[in-house]
Amino acid sequence: MATPRKIVPVQLAIGAGVIAISAVLAIGAFRFPAEMGFVILGAHVYPYALAAFLGAVGLLLSYQALTGGFRELADHEDESAQALPGGKLGAAWVTGGLVAVAVLINLIGFVLAAGLLFACSARGFGSRRPVRDLAIGIALTLPIYWLFNAGLGVSLPPLINTWI
Repeated sequence: MATPRKIVPVQLAIGAGVIAISAVLAIGAFRFPAEMGFVILGAHVYPYALAAFLGAVGLLLSYQALTGGFRELADHEDESAQALPGGKLGAAWVTGGLVAVAVLINLIGFVLAAGLLFACSARGFGSRRPVRDLAIGIALTLPIYWLFNAGLGVSLPPLINTWI
C-alpha cells in the first residue's frame, strides 16, 4: 500500500502566489486599449504571454506542493544545503554586474552588457565558467533585443557598438 504524500502549505502558498501574479498581469493586459499597439504586435501580447507562462509555473508549483513538496529542493539537514553559494561575495558579484551594465551599456551595446550581467550573476550564484555564462547570457539576450526592436518598436541601445 502506497503512503499518502503530504501537502506542504508554504510551498502551496508560493504556487498560489505565482498564479495570483499571473492573474494580475492578465487583468492588466486586458485593460490595454485594442488600438494601442506598436510595430507588429499589440501592446497586450507580451503581458498575456508572460501571464500564461507564470500561470503554468504556478500550477506546476502547486501540483508539486500538493504531491509531497518541491522535487529539487534540498533537505535542510542535508550537507549540500549548507554549501550553497551566495552571501556577501555573491551579492557583490550581482551588484557589480548591475553597475557594469549601467556604465557600459552605451559603450559595448545592449547585448554584450546584458550578457556580462548574466555572467556576473551566475558567478554570484557559484558558477565557475565565465566564458560559458557569457555565451548563455548573449544567447538569451539576442531574442529579447529583437523582440523589443522588431516586435514592439522600442529602441534599445545598439546591438553591439560599431567601434568593437
